[in-house]
Amino acid sequence: MLFSADQKLAFRLAPFYVALFLIVGLQLPFWPVWLAFKGLTVEQIGIVLSAPIWAKIVFTPIIASMADHFGRRRMPLVIMSAICLGIFQFYFVADGFWQILAISSSIGILYSSFSALGDNLVLTLSRSYKIDYPRIRLWGSISFIVAAFWGGQMLTGRSPDFIPVMLAVGFLLLFLCCLLLPEIKVLQSESGRRGMRRLLKNPGFVAFMMTAGLIQASHAVLYSSGTLQWRSQGISDQVIGFLWAEGVIVEIILFAFARYFFRSFSPVQLLLIGALAGLARWSIMGFTPGVPLLVFIQALHGITFAAAHLGAMRFIVEKIPVEISARAQGLYSAVSLGLIMGGGLFISGYLYEVFAAGSYFFMAGACFIALVISWFLARLPEIALH
Repeated sequence: MLFSADQKLAFRLAPFYVALFLIVGLQLPFWPVWLAFKGLTVEQIGIVLSAPIWAKIVFTPIIASMADHFGRRRMPLVIMSAICLGIFQFYFVADGFWQILAISSSIGILYSSFSALGDNLVLTLSRSYKIDYPRIRLWGSISFIVAAFWGGQMLTGRSPDFIPVMLAVGFLLLFLCCLLLPEIKVLQSESGRRGMRRLLKNPGFVAFMMTAGLIQASHAVLYSSGTLQWRSQGISDQVIGFLWAEGVIVEIILFAFARYFFRSFSPVQLLLIGALAGLARWSIMGFTPGVPLLVFIQALHGITFAAAHLGAMRFIVEKIPVEISARAQGLYSAVSLGLIMGGGLFISGYLYEVFAAGSYFFMAGACFIALVISWFLARLPEIALH
Protein backbone atom coordinates (compact mmCIF):
# COMPACT_ATOMS: atom_id res chain seq x y z
CA MET A 1 0.00 0.00 0.00
CA LEU A 2 1.36 3.41 -1.04
CA PHE A 3 1.08 6.40 1.25
CA SER A 4 0.73 9.98 0.13
CA ALA A 5 3.37 12.59 0.97
CA ASP A 6 1.02 14.07 3.56
CA GLN A 7 0.53 10.69 5.26
CA LYS A 8 4.29 10.03 5.31
CA LEU A 9 4.75 13.42 6.93
CA ALA A 10 2.17 12.58 9.60
CA PHE A 11 4.01 9.30 10.30
CA ARG A 12 7.14 11.33 11.09
CA LEU A 13 5.29 13.69 13.43
CA ALA A 14 3.16 11.31 15.52
CA PRO A 15 6.10 9.50 17.25
CA PHE A 16 7.17 12.82 18.80
CA TYR A 17 3.90 12.98 20.75
CA VAL A 18 4.16 9.30 21.66
CA ALA A 19 7.57 9.89 23.25
CA LEU A 20 6.66 13.22 24.85
CA PHE A 21 3.57 11.88 26.58
CA LEU A 22 5.24 8.58 27.44
CA ILE A 23 7.48 10.64 29.73
CA VAL A 24 4.48 12.53 31.17
CA GLY A 25 2.55 9.28 31.67
CA LEU A 26 5.44 7.80 33.64
CA GLN A 27 6.40 10.96 35.51
CA LEU A 28 3.01 12.12 36.74
CA PRO A 29 1.99 9.01 38.72
CA PHE A 30 5.40 7.51 39.60
CA TRP A 31 8.00 10.28 39.96
CA PRO A 32 6.72 11.37 43.41
CA VAL A 33 7.19 7.75 44.53
CA TRP A 34 10.88 7.87 43.59
CA LEU A 35 11.34 11.30 45.19
CA ALA A 36 9.86 9.98 48.45
CA PHE A 37 12.09 6.88 48.15
CA LYS A 38 15.10 9.25 47.97
CA GLY A 39 14.04 10.77 51.28
CA LEU A 40 12.38 14.00 50.17
CA THR A 41 9.58 15.41 52.31
CA VAL A 42 6.12 16.22 50.96
CA GLU A 43 7.02 19.92 50.83
CA GLN A 44 10.28 19.21 49.00
CA ILE A 45 8.49 16.96 46.50
CA GLY A 46 6.06 19.79 45.78
CA ILE A 47 8.95 22.18 45.12
CA VAL A 48 10.67 19.72 42.75
CA LEU A 49 7.45 19.02 40.84
CA SER A 50 6.63 22.72 40.49
CA ALA A 51 10.05 23.63 39.06
CA PRO A 52 9.12 22.84 35.41
CA ILE A 53 5.98 25.02 35.70
CA TRP A 54 7.98 28.06 36.78
CA ALA A 55 10.61 27.27 34.14
CA LYS A 56 7.84 27.27 31.52
CA ILE A 57 6.76 30.79 32.53
CA VAL A 58 10.27 32.26 32.30
CA PHE A 59 12.11 30.29 29.64
CA THR A 60 9.54 29.05 27.10
CA PRO A 61 8.99 32.54 25.58
CA ILE A 62 12.78 32.98 25.36
CA ILE A 63 13.33 29.62 23.65
CA ALA A 64 10.35 30.21 21.33
CA SER A 65 11.74 33.63 20.38
CA MET A 66 15.06 32.01 19.49
CA ALA A 67 13.22 29.45 17.35
CA ASP A 68 11.46 32.28 15.51
CA HIS A 69 14.74 34.18 15.13
CA PHE A 70 16.49 31.23 13.47
CA GLY A 71 13.31 30.16 11.65
CA ARG A 72 13.80 26.54 12.75
CA ARG A 73 11.72 24.13 14.82
CA ARG A 74 13.33 20.68 14.51
CA MET A 75 16.87 21.85 15.29
CA PRO A 76 16.08 23.26 18.78
CA LEU A 77 13.99 20.17 19.60
CA VAL A 78 16.88 17.85 18.70
CA ILE A 79 19.39 19.91 20.69
CA MET A 80 17.10 20.21 23.73
CA SER A 81 16.24 16.50 23.74
CA ALA A 82 19.93 15.56 23.62
CA ILE A 83 20.75 17.91 26.52
CA CYS A 84 17.79 16.64 28.57
CA LEU A 85 18.87 13.04 27.99
CA GLY A 86 22.39 13.89 29.15
CA ILE A 87 21.29 15.84 32.24
CA PHE A 88 18.83 13.12 33.25
CA GLN A 89 21.70 10.66 33.78
CA PHE A 90 22.76 12.70 36.84
CA TYR A 91 19.65 11.45 38.65
CA PHE A 92 21.37 8.07 38.96
CA VAL A 93 24.05 9.58 41.20
CA ALA A 94 21.99 12.38 42.79
CA ASP A 95 21.74 12.44 46.56
CA GLY A 96 19.53 14.79 48.53
CA PHE A 97 17.01 17.52 47.86
CA TRP A 98 19.31 20.22 46.49
CA GLN A 99 20.99 18.00 43.90
CA ILE A 100 17.65 16.63 42.73
CA LEU A 101 16.17 20.15 42.55
CA ALA A 102 19.16 21.38 40.51
CA ILE A 103 18.74 18.53 38.01
CA SER A 104 14.95 18.95 37.84
CA SER A 105 15.25 22.70 37.28
CA SER A 106 17.89 22.25 34.57
CA ILE A 107 15.77 19.75 32.67
CA GLY A 108 12.62 21.81 33.27
CA ILE A 109 14.12 24.87 31.55
CA LEU A 110 14.28 22.90 28.30
CA TYR A 111 11.58 20.26 28.69
CA SER A 112 8.87 22.84 29.38
CA SER A 113 9.26 24.13 25.80
CA PHE A 114 8.89 20.82 23.97
CA SER A 115 5.11 20.96 23.68
CA ALA A 116 5.10 24.57 22.46
CA LEU A 117 7.76 24.02 19.77
CA GLY A 118 6.40 20.61 18.77
CA ASP A 119 2.87 21.94 18.40
CA ASN A 120 4.16 24.91 16.44
CA LEU A 121 6.10 22.64 14.08
CA VAL A 122 3.00 20.57 13.33
CA LEU A 123 0.72 23.60 13.03
CA THR A 124 3.17 25.41 10.76
CA LEU A 125 3.34 22.38 8.49
CA SER A 126 -0.47 22.19 8.48
CA ARG A 127 -0.54 25.58 6.76
CA SER A 128 1.08 24.00 3.69
CA TYR A 129 0.27 20.28 3.91
CA LYS A 130 -2.93 18.31 4.41
CA ILE A 131 -2.12 17.01 7.86
CA ASP A 132 -4.62 16.89 10.70
CA TYR A 133 -3.16 18.21 13.99
CA PRO A 134 -5.83 16.58 16.25
CA ARG A 135 -5.23 13.13 14.75
CA ILE A 136 -1.50 13.51 15.27
CA ARG A 137 -1.89 14.90 18.79
CA LEU A 138 -4.21 12.07 19.89
CA TRP A 139 -1.24 9.68 19.87
CA GLY A 140 0.06 11.65 22.83
CA SER A 141 -3.10 10.97 24.81
CA ILE A 142 -2.99 7.27 23.87
CA SER A 143 0.66 7.13 24.93
CA PHE A 144 -0.18 8.73 28.28
CA ILE A 145 -2.74 6.03 29.11
CA VAL A 146 -0.46 3.20 27.97
CA ALA A 147 2.51 4.63 29.91
CA ALA A 148 0.55 4.99 33.15
CA PHE A 149 -0.75 1.39 32.86
CA TRP A 150 2.49 -0.11 31.56
CA GLY A 151 4.52 1.74 34.17
CA GLY A 152 2.46 0.23 36.97
CA GLN A 153 2.95 -3.24 35.52
CA MET A 154 6.70 -2.75 35.12
CA LEU A 155 7.08 -1.53 38.70
CA THR A 156 5.28 -4.50 40.22
CA GLY A 157 7.80 -6.28 42.44
CA ARG A 158 10.59 -3.79 41.64
CA SER A 159 12.31 -1.11 43.70
CA PRO A 160 11.33 2.55 43.11
CA ASP A 161 14.90 2.94 41.83
CA PHE A 162 13.62 1.41 38.59
CA ILE A 163 11.51 4.53 37.90
CA PRO A 164 14.46 6.65 36.63
CA VAL A 165 15.42 3.75 34.34
CA MET A 166 11.98 3.86 32.68
CA LEU A 167 12.15 7.64 32.32
CA ALA A 168 15.69 7.49 30.90
CA VAL A 169 14.37 5.18 28.18
CA GLY A 170 11.58 7.71 27.58
CA PHE A 171 14.08 10.57 27.12
CA LEU A 172 16.18 8.44 24.76
CA LEU A 173 13.06 7.71 22.71
CA LEU A 174 12.21 11.43 22.66
CA PHE A 175 15.66 12.25 21.27
CA LEU A 176 15.31 9.62 18.52
CA CYS A 177 11.82 10.84 17.62
CA CYS A 178 13.06 14.44 17.41
CA LEU A 179 15.67 13.26 14.87
CA LEU A 180 12.78 11.84 12.85
CA LEU A 181 10.96 15.18 12.66
CA PRO A 182 11.04 17.19 9.41
CA GLU A 183 12.69 20.61 9.43
CA ILE A 184 11.04 23.82 8.30
CA LYS A 185 12.52 27.18 7.41
CA VAL A 186 10.49 30.27 8.27
CA LEU A 187 11.89 33.49 6.84
CA GLN A 188 12.15 36.36 9.31
CA SER A 189 11.08 39.87 8.33
CA GLU A 190 11.90 43.17 10.02
CA SER A 191 8.45 43.29 11.65
CA GLY A 192 8.88 39.70 12.79
CA ARG A 193 11.81 40.74 14.98
CA ARG A 194 9.35 42.79 17.04
CA GLY A 195 6.98 39.87 17.38
CA MET A 196 6.96 39.57 21.17
CA ARG A 197 6.12 43.25 21.59
CA ARG A 198 3.40 43.06 18.93
CA LEU A 199 1.78 40.11 20.64
CA LEU A 200 1.84 41.53 24.17
CA LYS A 201 0.49 44.90 23.04
CA ASN A 202 -2.38 43.35 21.08
CA PRO A 203 -5.62 43.26 23.14
CA GLY A 204 -7.03 40.39 21.09
CA PHE A 205 -4.05 38.12 21.74
CA VAL A 206 -3.96 39.01 25.44
CA ALA A 207 -7.71 38.27 25.67
CA PHE A 208 -7.10 34.94 23.92
CA MET A 209 -4.40 33.96 26.43
CA MET A 210 -6.63 34.91 29.36
CA THR A 211 -9.60 32.95 27.98
CA ALA A 212 -7.63 29.79 27.18
CA GLY A 213 -5.71 29.98 30.45
CA LEU A 214 -8.80 30.34 32.63
CA ILE A 215 -10.52 27.40 30.92
CA GLN A 216 -7.51 25.13 31.42
CA ALA A 217 -6.89 26.42 34.97
CA SER A 218 -10.49 25.57 35.86
CA HIS A 219 -9.36 21.92 35.94
CA ALA A 220 -7.04 22.67 38.88
CA VAL A 221 -9.28 21.43 41.71
CA LEU A 222 -10.04 18.22 39.78
CA TYR A 223 -6.34 17.59 39.12
CA SER A 224 -5.20 18.30 42.67
CA SER A 225 -8.12 17.09 44.79
CA GLY A 226 -10.54 15.18 42.56
CA THR A 227 -9.52 11.75 43.82
CA LEU A 228 -9.65 12.94 47.44
CA GLN A 229 -13.18 14.27 46.96
CA TRP A 230 -14.41 11.08 45.30
CA ARG A 231 -12.90 8.94 48.04
CA SER A 232 -14.64 11.08 50.67
CA GLN A 233 -17.91 10.27 48.88
CA GLY A 234 -17.19 6.56 49.34
CA ILE A 235 -16.41 5.90 45.68
CA SER A 236 -14.07 2.93 45.19
CA ASP A 237 -10.60 3.25 43.70
CA GLN A 238 -11.65 1.09 40.74
CA VAL A 239 -14.48 3.46 39.86
CA ILE A 240 -12.21 6.46 40.40
CA GLY A 241 -9.70 4.93 37.99
CA PHE A 242 -12.47 4.47 35.45
CA LEU A 243 -13.58 8.10 35.82
CA TRP A 244 -10.05 9.36 35.17
CA ALA A 245 -9.59 7.05 32.19
CA GLU A 246 -12.97 8.04 30.77
CA GLY A 247 -11.96 11.69 30.49
CA VAL A 248 -8.83 10.84 28.50
CA ILE A 249 -10.68 8.34 26.29
CA VAL A 250 -13.30 10.95 25.36
CA GLU A 251 -10.45 13.37 24.68
CA ILE A 252 -8.90 10.83 22.27
CA ILE A 253 -12.23 10.28 20.48
CA LEU A 254 -12.73 14.01 19.98
CA PHE A 255 -9.18 14.43 18.69
CA ALA A 256 -9.79 11.55 16.25
CA PHE A 257 -13.00 13.02 14.85
CA ALA A 258 -12.31 16.73 15.41
CA ARG A 259 -12.54 17.51 11.69
CA TYR A 260 -16.16 16.29 11.72
CA PHE A 261 -17.24 17.51 15.17
CA PHE A 262 -15.66 20.97 15.09
CA ARG A 263 -15.38 21.75 11.39
CA SER A 264 -18.07 24.44 11.46
CA PHE A 265 -16.74 26.17 14.60
CA SER A 266 -14.30 29.09 14.58
CA PRO A 267 -11.41 29.10 17.09
CA VAL A 268 -13.17 31.61 19.33
CA GLN A 269 -16.40 29.59 19.19
CA LEU A 270 -14.47 26.52 20.37
CA LEU A 271 -13.21 28.55 23.33
CA LEU A 272 -16.76 29.73 23.99
CA ILE A 273 -18.18 26.21 24.13
CA GLY A 274 -15.22 25.12 26.27
CA ALA A 275 -16.04 27.88 28.76
CA LEU A 276 -19.76 27.01 28.69
CA ALA A 277 -19.04 23.33 29.25
CA GLY A 278 -16.69 24.20 32.12
CA LEU A 279 -19.30 26.45 33.72
CA ALA A 280 -21.79 23.56 33.66
CA ARG A 281 -19.27 20.86 34.61
CA TRP A 282 -17.81 22.56 37.67
CA SER A 283 -21.15 23.93 38.87
CA ILE A 284 -22.52 20.38 39.00
CA MET A 285 -19.33 19.05 40.61
CA GLY A 286 -19.82 21.53 43.44
CA PHE A 287 -22.94 19.61 44.52
CA THR A 288 -21.01 16.30 44.96
CA PRO A 289 -22.92 14.28 42.33
CA GLY A 290 -23.09 10.50 42.49
CA VAL A 291 -21.40 8.06 40.13
CA PRO A 292 -24.08 8.02 37.36
CA LEU A 293 -23.90 11.79 36.96
CA LEU A 294 -20.11 11.78 37.35
CA VAL A 295 -19.86 9.47 34.32
CA PHE A 296 -21.66 12.12 32.28
CA ILE A 297 -19.65 14.97 33.80
CA GLN A 298 -16.31 13.31 33.05
CA ALA A 299 -17.35 12.96 29.41
CA LEU A 300 -17.41 16.77 29.28
CA HIS A 301 -13.61 16.65 29.58
CA GLY A 302 -13.62 16.24 25.83
CA ILE A 303 -15.00 19.76 25.58
CA THR A 304 -13.50 21.55 28.58
CA PHE A 305 -10.00 20.37 27.65
CA ALA A 306 -9.90 19.02 24.08
CA ALA A 307 -12.20 21.52 22.35
CA ALA A 308 -10.64 24.46 24.18
CA HIS A 309 -7.12 23.22 23.36
CA LEU A 310 -7.97 22.78 19.67
CA GLY A 311 -9.56 26.23 19.67
CA ALA A 312 -6.30 27.67 21.03
CA MET A 313 -4.20 25.86 18.42
CA ARG A 314 -6.46 26.95 15.57
CA PHE A 315 -6.43 30.53 16.87
CA ILE A 316 -2.64 30.63 16.57
CA VAL A 317 -2.71 29.10 13.08
CA GLU A 318 -5.49 31.31 11.72
CA LYS A 319 -4.77 34.60 13.48
CA ILE A 320 -0.98 34.76 13.96
CA PRO A 321 1.57 35.32 11.16
CA VAL A 322 3.81 32.28 10.75
CA GLU A 323 6.99 34.31 11.33
CA ILE A 324 5.98 35.00 14.95
CA SER A 325 3.93 31.85 15.53
CA ALA A 326 6.56 30.18 17.76
CA ARG A 327 6.56 33.24 20.02
CA ALA A 328 2.76 33.13 20.13
CA GLN A 329 2.93 29.44 21.00
CA GLY A 330 5.56 30.13 23.64
CA LEU A 331 3.54 32.93 25.24
CA TYR A 332 0.41 30.78 25.23
CA SER A 333 2.37 28.00 26.93
CA ALA A 334 4.00 30.36 29.45
CA VAL A 335 1.01 32.53 30.35
CA SER A 336 -2.03 30.30 29.79
CA LEU A 337 -0.58 26.89 30.69
CA GLY A 338 2.15 28.15 33.03
CA LEU A 339 1.26 31.30 34.95
CA ILE A 340 -2.54 30.96 35.01
CA MET A 341 -2.63 27.16 35.26
CA GLY A 342 0.16 27.17 37.84
CA GLY A 343 -1.66 29.80 39.86
CA GLY A 344 -4.82 27.71 39.73
CA LEU A 345 -3.00 24.64 40.98
CA PHE A 346 -1.33 26.69 43.72
CA ILE A 347 -4.60 27.97 45.19
CA SER A 348 -6.65 24.83 44.51
CA GLY A 349 -5.31 23.01 47.56
CA TYR A 350 -6.20 25.90 49.84
CA LEU A 351 -9.66 26.19 48.27
CA TYR A 352 -10.35 22.48 48.74
CA GLU A 353 -9.13 22.56 52.33
CA VAL A 354 -11.61 25.33 53.19
CA PHE A 355 -14.56 24.63 50.89
CA ALA A 356 -14.20 20.92 49.97
CA ALA A 357 -16.48 20.21 46.97
CA GLY A 358 -17.59 23.84 47.08
CA SER A 359 -14.17 24.77 45.66
CA TYR A 360 -15.51 23.68 42.26
CA PHE A 361 -17.75 26.75 42.28
CA PHE A 362 -14.60 28.88 42.07
CA MET A 363 -13.60 26.85 39.00
CA ALA A 364 -17.03 27.55 37.51
CA GLY A 365 -16.38 31.23 38.22
CA ALA A 366 -13.13 31.04 36.24
CA CYS A 367 -15.07 29.65 33.29
CA PHE A 368 -17.66 32.42 33.62
CA ILE A 369 -14.89 35.03 33.40
CA ALA A 370 -13.46 33.16 30.39
CA LEU A 371 -16.93 33.23 28.83
CA VAL A 372 -17.15 37.01 29.23
CA ILE A 373 -13.64 37.56 27.79
CA SER A 374 -14.29 35.19 24.86
CA TRP A 375 -17.52 37.11 24.11
CA PHE A 376 -15.37 40.27 23.94
CA LEU A 377 -12.85 38.42 21.75
CA ALA A 378 -15.59 37.28 19.36
CA ARG A 379 -16.69 40.87 18.87
CA LEU A 380 -13.25 42.16 17.91
CA PRO A 381 -13.15 42.83 14.15
CA GLU A 382 -9.65 41.34 13.69
CA ILE A 383 -6.49 40.63 15.65
CA ALA A 384 -4.55 42.84 13.21
CA LEU A 385 -1.02 41.51 13.75
CA HIS A 386 0.02 41.52 10.12
